[in-house]
Amino acid sequence: MSNSKEVKIGMHASLWAAEWTREAAELAIPEAAEHGLECIEFPLLVPEGVDAQHSRKLFEKYGVEPTSSLCLPEDKMAAEKPEAAEAFVKKALDKAAEVGSKFLGGVTFGALGYRSGKPPQKQEYENIVKALKPVAQHARKLGITLGIEPCNRYETHLLNTSTQAMMLKQMIDEPNVTIHFDTYHMNIEEKGIGTALRATAGHCSYVHMSESDRGVPGTGTVDWNDVFRGLAEAKFKGKLVVESFVTLPPEIAKALSVWRPVAKDRQDVLARGVPFLKGMARAHGF
Repeated sequence: MSNSKEVKIGMHASLWAAEWTREAAELAIPEAAEHGLECIEFPLLVPEGVDAQHSRKLFEKYGVEPTSSLCLPEDKMAAEKPEAAEAFVKKALDKAAEVGSKFLGGVTFGALGYRSGKPPQKQEYENIVKALKPVAQHARKLGITLGIEPCNRYETHLLNTSTQAMMLKQMIDEPNVTIHFDTYHMNIEEKGIGTALRATAGHCSYVHMSESDRGVPGTGTVDWNDVFRGLAEAKFKGKLVVESFVTLPPEIAKALSVWRPVAKDRQDVLARGVPFLKGMARAHGF
């Protein structure tokens, strides 16, 4: 089993704000530290909009580790426009490094909400590899791990399951590429979350801890005992980051079909969801 130094619990910045602005950083980072969260995942949907030095100083001041994520714009999808995707993610990686993030994950291969209407094609995967192999090499030079996140079938046709994620990881064939799981998606697509975690042991170092309705962990239908058993048996080392979409930019809310509040407010997630997950982690030896 992993010890506490090898596993950190964090929060996605969408709990506090729709965009990662100076104001969002000033709100989120101190509050995360107050609630004992060890990292914050901030979005790089618009890399040039992030004040890197401002965020970095706050992360360092409060002892909270930054991680980062994105999804690709529709005009820069790796499956269709690998060169454009490569340039966009490299730009995001440079910004992530400026902030001090050692991880960039999310839908690094595609645009949320885009589906071709067909199963993924061989050429689409080849284009994704064409984009992400040099991206992973650039990330490695910056000391950054690149995550690929399987999402449910309603948000992408390209990468839905742990089996597909393992295949794509092997195709990219770079040592700093990891599978970035999300229990919300896994709850839809996998035969069992714990089963998938065990099957990918050593290949996953980042998990979004999301409830079945993307709300407060512990209040839905995700089998959290199965999740933590799977993590423990896979000897998981890395970040467990709560993703509860209390605030979202309109284009992401549309892509994710988030039409109503998933939690009463951010305090609901911090006061109930975070202690629940910490308790589960302790109970399973983390």
